[in-house]
Amino acid sequence: MYHKVSPGKKEKYRISPERFISQMEYLSKRGYQTISSDELLGVVRKRRILPEKPVLLTFDDGYRDNFTYAYPILKRYNFRATIFLVTQYIGKKDGWGKGKEEILSWEEIGKMRKEGFSFGSHTHTHPNLLKLSRDKVLSEIRDSKRILEERLGEPIKFFAYPYGKFNSQIRDMVKEAGYLGAFSTLPGKNGIDEDPFLLRRILIRGYDTKFHFILNLKLGRSRL
Repeated sequence: MYHKVSPGKKEKYRISPERFISQMEYLSKRGYQTISSDELLGVVRKRRILPEKPVLLTFDDGYRDNFTYAYPILKRYNFRATIFLVTQYIGKKDGWGKGKEEILSWEEIGKMRKEGFSFGSHTHTHPNLLKLSRDKVLSEIRDSKRILEERLGEPIKFFAYPYGKFNSQIRDMVKEAGYLGAFSTLPGKNGIDEDPFLLRRILIRGYDTKFHFILNLKLGRSRL
């Protein structure tokens, strides 16, 4: 799971382009192939066999640097990714942080879609869903899905919980809204019979070393 890929101060959710290149090169040289969220869901449901070395790359929030930096790097290695979007701020600046980070535009999203990248919902405004009423949670979940489907002209099947915050009621609301699966920030690898609405991801941090990256890849965690 990635967030920002751009030059700047080293921080948890920002990885430098140089480090991102190193990670993608490592995956490519060792025969890893990127898969889609649909393909992962097929494994969870015991309906699909994956390549020998599969990896699902996801990006949360839809920062514009995903297009500026990550996109050309991924294309270089013939990799694809899934990006979870906050619909209120598409083409604007992030309204949930400090308001300094630019967010992908619809035009940029369209260009990436043509290259096989996929998109999911990260709610409408990126709130902590645990702090909202049931009606507001439903609105966040449903509005983002509706807007993305109207603009992209395709079903939006997957959701990612903002800040990784959820409970059993929120999980059920995501399912009731018509999504087929949802991604958490619970660490580890996904296997057969995984709850499709609690799919696991491994956070790749901006200050992780290559050793940490390899441990994450092999073990699903960055510590021995």
